Amino acid sequence: MSSTQKPTAAVEFVSKVYEAIDSMDEQGFANCLTENCTFVYANSDPVIGRANAAAASQSFLKLLAGIKHDLVNVWAFENVIVSQVSVTYTRKDGSTLTIPAATIWKLRDKLIDECRIYADTSPLFAG
Repeated sequence: MSSTQKPTAAVEFVSKVYEAIDSMDEQGFANCLTENCTFVYANSDPVIGRANAAAASQSFLKLLAGIKHDLVNVWAFENVIVSQVSVTYTRKDGSTLTIPAATIWKLRDKLIDECRIYADTSPLFAG
């Protein structure tokens, strides 16, 4: 299996997906997913289907005032893209929290067919 660190097409795709998420654009994110995709966020149960994945993402984003992904690294392996990011969450009270995260996206027809997000967001809502 060949790999290339930071291939241009993969970086462009990852940037497009994170731009949609950072702008809290549910439809923009949904447009990056296959119809029957699998979406897993942290330790949550898998969500199946584009509309359900977009709705789950939107439900989480509604708990926030803002979100910003900064790319640290991107790797592409055949039909898989792995990204390492630093995510800054802005809470409704205006305070922020920045945490490391990683995503693994399995692609089909240049869309995300399987999305796995690895992040510990427990400090985000800790009292």
